[in-house]
Amino acid sequence: MGSQPWPLLIVAVMLLSLAPASANQTQANTAQQEGLLMDVAFMSTDCLENATCEAHRPAHLIEYFSADWCEPCVQVGESLDALASNQTVVLQHHPSPQDLSFFSDSKQRNDADYRLLFFPSIVLDGTHLFTGTRQSMDLVSTMENETNSWQGLENVSFSNNTLRWNASISGTVVVWALTPTPHEVSGKVHRSVAYERFAMNASAGELVVNASALASNTSMVILLEQEGVRNLTVASLAPTGAMDLIDNTVGTTSGPTAESEIYLPALVSAFLVFMLLPAIITHLRLTRANRTKTSTDIGSEE
Repeated sequence: MGSQPWPLLIVAVMLLSLAPASANQTQANTAQQEGLLMDVAFMSTDCLENATCEAHRPAHLIEYFSADWCEPCVQVGESLDALASNQTVVLQHHPSPQDLSFFSDSKQRNDADYRLLFFPSIVLDGTHLFTGTRQSMDLVSTMENETNSWQGLENVSFSNNTLRWNASISGTVVVWALTPTPHEVSGKVHRSVAYERFAMNASAGELVVNASALASNTSMVILLEQEGVRNLTVASLAPTGAMDLIDNTVGTTSGPTAESEIYLPALVSAFLVFMLLPAIITHLRLTRANRTKTSTDIGSEE
């Protein structure tokens, strides 16, 4: 009676299972729509206190992703406070669920739009990425060499609980409401932390925002965007010195990446093949022995 071919069958099934997994991952990545920031408008607190507020277009938008438990974030936040002005708008996100000021829309921005892995992280003008305290030191020089051609939004104003605009480019108008927020531990006040988000198709031309429901000292950042995943350019060659979003410790993230999701099945299958190697060798030896025995038996009969 011959040996059973089950070891080879198991190996074949594992190898065949790799192809669909890789193909599905590739299709998922291809299906993701690429996002784009096309225009930025800003309304300060003082402006919103008027009966009618006319937005202005800043030169730069800094989106700052931080957490109150992140020690390096304190230093980066202080440097950004010195940069904040009507021409350089800072939009601070608190995407960590461990923060009292956690905002789920900021987490969506962090995870889905920018796919960031570390604190602190800075995204300049929706394009350039700086991670950690050392890379953030290169922010100013990058801004000095960067000229944006924002376009798409005109006549952005707010009055009678309604935000109005004229859009020459299709997309989504996203409004981030910001307010000064105290640090949980130090008591230092973050100047502009996002706490509310509104969105409307740009073609609508207006969006109702109940001013009485807004926090005191609110300012607004109005963005014209093509929603989707952003392809960020790392703007500094300096080491990151980043903090993991999960462990709160210096190092690399423990969260999965697209690359690890692709190669994990291959690694697991390779491990299983290694574990089955003795059985495969035994199977091959038995097969050869049976063939030799069969040949000997045929020779004897002859």
